[in-house]
Amino acid sequence: MKNKLFIIFFIFINVFAFAQLTSGTKLMESGLNNFTNGNYSPALGNFREIILNHNYETLHGTAYYWIARCYMAQNLLDKSEDNLDFFITNFPENKLFPDAVYQKGRILFKKGDYDSAIQIFYKFIESYSNHPFVSNSYFWIAESLFYLGHIEKAEIIYSLIIREYPNSYKFETSKYKLSLITLKYRENELLKLLKISHEEYLKALEDFQLREKTYEQTISSYQRKLYSATSDDQKAIVSEMTKELSQKDNLLSSLNRQIEELNKTILNLKNQQSENNITTGTTPIATVSTVSIKSARLLEAKDSILKLKEFYINWLASQEIGE
Repeated sequence: MKNKLFIIFFIFINVFAFAQLTSGTKLMESGLNNFTNGNYSPALGNFREIILNHNYETLHGTAYYWIARCYMAQNLLDKSEDNLDFFITNFPENKLFPDAVYQKGRILFKKGDYDSAIQIFYKFIESYSNHPFVSNSYFWIAESLFYLGHIEKAEIIYSLIIREYPNSYKFETSKYKLSLITLKYRENELLKLLKISHEEYLKALEDFQLREKTYEQTISSYQRKLYSATSDDQKAIVSEMTKELSQKDNLLSSLNRQIEELNKTILNLKNQQSENNITTGTTPIATVSTVSIKSARLLEAKDSILKLKEFYINWLASQEIGE
């Protein structure tokens, strides 16, 4: 009689446990359906109900993982990280453990901790080399490097994804990011050339302005001296050359106005360039370079006129009788 009662009790316990597990499994299914459909608050309710019931203990680890994913989907990164860390610490044997390591890297990336994210993703790749998320991990490593400014290293990883993982979800995105890097290289080279050209242009302009001021002062000085101490013939020659100098001065004034306008144009184009994002493809670098070249040519013309003025001044100096 006692044996029969024990058998009945044993069967009852197992049936009850099975019923409890089935109930927990249904809750898990409801939570996953809600998560898949973007209903994160109801999903959180389902998963929390699981972890609050000790009869569903075998499902607790999985519930914590999906709670972390719900918070992550809502961009509540601190809460997501707390639950994910708890899962990683307490449920290392859970089948979702590799996924949790990957999601930890994703959270760090979203929080802008790119160095730590890179470490996590490399650890994931090393530990789970056959996992479907390996190519994704490489992509987030490349993204982290890109945002850290390590463009060349990022380029290597994007290229690896294209070469080794043609079926990856990140294949097309990696191709796009490589095209952006190519544009970035071109922009940096053009900006470097423009910077060098602009610095040389400013230095040349400063030299020209200094020389022009010196010439004007010298001309005025020689005119006063020569008119007071030369013959009538010399005065006639000086008068003619002074007229020539006056014409050159007028031309210089015109060139100065053109150069000033081009300076304004260059400044406006550079401001416009800095406001445009590289992804728009509208960076007006070529236009800025063209205007800079035009400015340089005007400066060359101005330099030629200044040299001619210098010749006149030297001639006037050679005619000076002396003090």
